[in-house]
Amino acid sequence: MAKAEAATSTARAPRGTKPVAQAFLSALDTVPEASRSVVAKAAQLMIRDELRNRRDKLKAATAKDKARRSAAPARTRKAAEPNPAESHAEAAPRKRRSRRQADVPAAA
Repeated sequence: MAKAEAATSTARAPRGTKPVAQAFLSALDTVPEASRSVVAKAAQLMIRDELRNRRDKLKAATAKDKARRSAAPARTRKAAEPNPAESHAEAAPRKRRSRRQADVPAAA
């Protein structure tokens, strides 16, 4: 477990983390010391809930868009009329040629 803690402490924070944390802490400095811990916990819960709501809205919008695309009528292609010569050729298997090269002198 010590390795997991060490790995998280040495890992870099994502881009933009520092200004967000500084803004949060500077706003928290305006709150009286007596209620600071309670306000911080409540603010963290509100932030977590807001992030969850945004994620859920994005999932719902993606699912709605996906459902809309699947419900749209797909293009129908015209069926090609069967050629009598092709149907006969498909019945008899074709002979496979070998890939052996002919003994032809290379042109210089």
